[in-house]
Amino acid sequence: MSKKIATGITGLDELVGGGIPEGRVILVIGGPGTGKTILCSQFLYKGIHEKQENGVFVSLDESKDHFYSEMQKFGWDFRKLEEGGKFAFVNATRMSRVAMLKEKLYKEETRSLRGKQLSIDKLVEGLQTQIQRTKAKRVVVDTLAALTYRFPDPIERRTAIVDLIESLADLGVTSLVTTELGYLGLERNAVEEEFLVHGVIMMQTLFSGGTTTRAIQVEKMREAKVNPSLVPYSIDRNGIEIFPNMPLFGEK
Repeated sequence: MSKKIATGITGLDELVGGGIPEGRVILVIGGPGTGKTILCSQFLYKGIHEKQENGVFVSLDESKDHFYSEMQKFGWDFRKLEEGGKFAFVNATRMSRVAMLKEKLYKEETRSLRGKQLSIDKLVEGLQTQIQRTKAKRVVVDTLAALTYRFPDPIERRTAIVDLIESLADLGVTSLVTTELGYLGLERNAVEEEFLVHGVIMMQTLFSGGTTTRAIQVEKMREAKVNPSLVPYSIDRNGIEIFPNMPLFGEK
């Protein structure tokens, strides 16, 4: 059995038998506004402050300044951590939709630029450099959904995602990778990435009788005994808190 890594997220470790397996790649799936980036950033920040495990955040769709500003709302000063050599921000936003449109990627004359595997290779190379420089133990990649625009062809996109996830697994770090939930509700089809990773955490906003609640579920976690129940969580100024023993919508 692998060593367990404490996430720093109240209630989450309880759902996965004490922490997530060290060195594994975990997929965090959720719709817009569910708090995927917050959860992953909390994982990094608490890892640095509470476990002395440095971290790297790879952004595919958000600038460094915006990320720092948003996380400061929770009291998480990533800029200070970066200055202290404990954290690195890898800006991979050139793979985002806006950047791709600027490059006129969808025009016939630039078709040869589509799905360049070199982009993934360079991303992994840059990530590896920052891991070595900071001696990082934790990595976040946010979000795989951005690769849809770099790799519009489904086969090329799947190849890129496979290469990225396999590379993360080979880097010897514990990684959280986010992606978008395409369908809201309790019943859904699995996304391809779920079959490539070691664990899957689902975050949703559910509606019932005019009431909304945030719900989280550990759908799988290899090498861990999980509580697969759908349980509520909250987002406040301290970040995310999960309530493993609280029923959804006040049910008995």
